Amino acid sequence: MFQEIAQRVFKGHVVEKRLAQETVFHRVPRFVVEHLLAKAGGSPEAIDKVRKLLEERYLGSEHQEWIKDRLLREGRMVLIDRLEVRVDLNSGQHRAFIPSLGEYPAEVEYTLPEKHPGVLYGMWGTLELMYEGGKGRVKVKQFVPFQASLTSLEPYRQARLAFSEEQWADFLLGSVGLNPAVLTERQKLLYLARLAPLVEPNLHIMELGPRQTGKTYLLRNLSPEAFVISGGKVSPAVLFYNQLTRKPGLVPTYQVLIFDEIAHTAWEDPSILSILKDYMESGQFSRGGRTLTSEASLVFLGNTDHPAPPLTRVLPQGLKADTAFLDRIHGLLPGHEFAKITPELLYQGPGLVVDYLSATLRKLRPLAFTPELSLPKGLTQRDIRAVKKWVSALLKLLYPHQGWPQERVEALAQFGLELRERVYQEMSHYNPEEFPPRKPAQEPGLHWEALFPLLDEAYHPLFRALQQRGAPPPTEGPEDLPGANGEMGQSLARWGDKRLLPQGISGEGFPVAPHTSPEEVLRFLGLE
Repeated sequence: MFQEIAQRVFKGHVVEKRLAQETVFHRVPRFVVEHLLAKAGGSPEAIDKVRKLLEERYLGSEHQEWIKDRLLREGRMVLIDRLEVRVDLNSGQHRAFIPSLGEYPAEVEYTLPEKHPGVLYGMWGTLELMYEGGKGRVKVKQFVPFQASLTSLEPYRQARLAFSEEQWADFLLGSVGLNPAVLTERQKLLYLARLAPLVEPNLHIMELGPRQTGKTYLLRNLSPEAFVISGGKVSPAVLFYNQLTRKPGLVPTYQVLIFDEIAHTAWEDPSILSILKDYMESGQFSRGGRTLTSEASLVFLGNTDHPAPPLTRVLPQGLKADTAFLDRIHGLLPGHEFAKITPELLYQGPGLVVDYLSATLRKLRPLAFTPELSLPKGLTQRDIRAVKKWVSALLKLLYPHQGWPQERVEALAQFGLELRERVYQEMSHYNPEEFPPRKPAQEPGLHWEALFPLLDEAYHPLFRALQQRGAPPPTEGPEDLPGANGEMGQSLARWGDKRLLPQGISGEGFPVAPHTSPEEVLRFLGLE
């Protein structure tokens, strides 16, 4: 089991995930809790230590007067809280706002936003506050963010060698709080796709689906490098660059920017859309006579009850039906394939401490994973770029040591093509002349892992070989077929009008046996 391997090869970086799910910790983000639990030893006894620490140092805004009184009497206090720094142009100073102090500002060193740019938008950490009685002011003397630093990826890569791919995928999902035992192979890959923006720069994705499926759960709880915008108005100053304060916006500050509840986000400023499209295409944007670059990945999330295209009908004015914007999206995740978050979906066993995992993903982000790909003809450059980004991201997650088999690369490329094709279907709906349908849409719900339970086990090796060689999943599984003598039989699968038949079943199609060569089948399907 991967749990035993994890405890052996990741000493000091593993924590029981059930500990972080204790209700006493629900007031603070997951990465904060696991950081503290790991520092306290990562054992069940750590719960009491961290609980006591939070009781002493994370008090909340309802105790702000008591905190002020302690500062007044003792002149010093150590808190755990979220620090947000704002720029005061009138005084030429930075002002820190801490929920535990309410609206009472604290002073910070001029160099703090340079050292930790995230404080301009809020960062969690340990703060040492000092009160200077003669001047009537509070000062942040020291700030230590809850963010692991990693000098080398080598231990992480070497540890990966102890796992099989299946064990490693289960371990990753368990580390982010998901129970792999209740997920199909297809669902595991989809959840990993949700993590892809953390390891791949400038990977822009969209997910539209039902409520309560945890769209923001992974990214919000996994990394302090991810920032969530939940509805409201967005402006060029907030997103890109504030010309008044001369401070970078969210895009150049964070690695992942998540637009949650996208249907309730207002994109009223026409200039923001042109800047957004320019950035999504090139990784650069111009603002106030300056050109800045960023590697932030953008994630657009929204709710819809309808799984059929066009899913993007729920987008707000400004983005809806804008094919130039959609064409810059690298993949549309099938939101209706994700289960609602239930207690059974939450993992209880050992996994990597979240801030350590976040640090490893941050180290993987700038690396180039560029295997040889054999892609079908007729793709645009944006299609090809999207597939390469998906393959790179998923390989970084599954094979950080770069020891991948070629057949796995081909399967991941097919998955990337599927996610990009979903974007193309949306564009084709709005502008069929510019984006004519390229191929019949696959019937919803049938994927490789959904097919295997429907097949005789004797045929599993043959169909697994087809999957590993990059064949797309069939458009239909077994179908009832009348035999020569009136009896009914079943086919194996169908790709469009090309059907595979098992031994002993007559009809229009290609008869195969369990030992039939996969190459023969691929030739019949026109895929070789």
